[in-house]
Formats: sequence, structure tokens, C-alpha cells
Amino acid sequence: MKKLVPVALLLALAAPVQAQTTAPAPGNSKSAEQGAVMAATNKFVTDAAMTDMFEIQAGQLALKRADGPAYQDLAQMTILDHTKTSQQLKQMATSLRGVQLPLDLDSALKAKIDKLSSLSGAAFERQYKSDQVAGHKQAVEMFETYAKSGDNAELKTWAAQTLPTLKTHLQHAEALPSPQSAPTTGSGVKDK
Repeated sequence: MKKLVPVALLLALAAPVQAQTTAPAPGNSKSAEQGAVMAATNKFVTDAAMTDMFEIQAGQLALKRADGPAYQDLAQMTILDHTKTSQQLKQMATSLRGVQLPLDLDSALKAKIDKLSSLSGAAFERQYKSDQVAGHKQAVEMFETYAKSGDNAELKTWAAQTLPTLKTHLQHAEALPSPQSAPTTGSGVKDK
């Protein structure tokens, strides 16, 4: 019986020690949570900044390479609006600790700009329209998500206020006329 008391006492003391080593410390769970939240904000800010950079660069190319007036109009609109949102984002990012705005496009967006740079006329317009529709659908979804569930109040408000502009861009991109290929001569097709 004397041997059972020390064993029981050791087991009783070991249980709280085990609980302490497996349960997260109160301060640690909160900082891990904040790290995850900050990662979401950082991703949103980075993606929004890259979207702005891409739209400005693509718009500048469209002003030089697109033939249709609707394409020129969309390019001017996106350059103006994305320059404005880029400046707003830069101002907000200065108050966000640990958030660094990208200085250049990522490799996927660079590849899109490179492809656009190699095209002109109808081929350019087809690719530009495709990029604008896909990019603005993605941007609308990203901004809607952050406006609803983002962790930074100022950015949530900004995302919600920016959404109508992105939706307008999407509507204009979807409404772009289909580019017409230039007629070719000597194609081998005879008139009947």
C-alpha cells in the first residue's frame, strides 16, 4: 500500500505536466493566429499591387497596339483607375507592419505582358480582351472575398469601395467587340 501512494502521487502530478506540454501556451496561439491573419493581408496587398501593375502595363501596350476605339477606351480607363488604386494601396501599406509591396510583376504576369508585347492588331486585341476578362474576374473575386472576410478594417473598406470600379472594368472588357482579322489575299479560296 505504501508503494501505491507514491505511484498514484506521481501519476497525479504527471497529468498537469503532460497537459502543459501538449496544450499551446496562451500567448503562442494568439501570435500564431495573428501571423496567419497577417499572411492573408500580405497576400491580398501583394496580389492587388500586382493586379494594378499588370493593368497599367497592359493598358499602355493597348494604347500602342490595339486598333479598335473600344480597346483604346478600356486601356485609358484601366490605366487611370489602376494608377489611382495603386497610389491608395501604397499609402495604406505604409501603416501595415511587415507588408512589402512588390516592385515588379511575378513571372506569370511578366509572361502575359511579354506575350502581349509580341502581338499587334487583331491578335493583340484577342489576347488583351481575354486577359482583361480573366484578370478582372479574378480581381473582383479577390476584392469581394477580402471585403467580406479581411482582417484589416481599412483594407476591407478600400476593397469594398474599389469593387464597383473593377466590376465596371469587367463589364467593359466583356463588351469589347470581337477583333476582326484583316482580310487575306491569295488565300487560295476562289469566289463562286
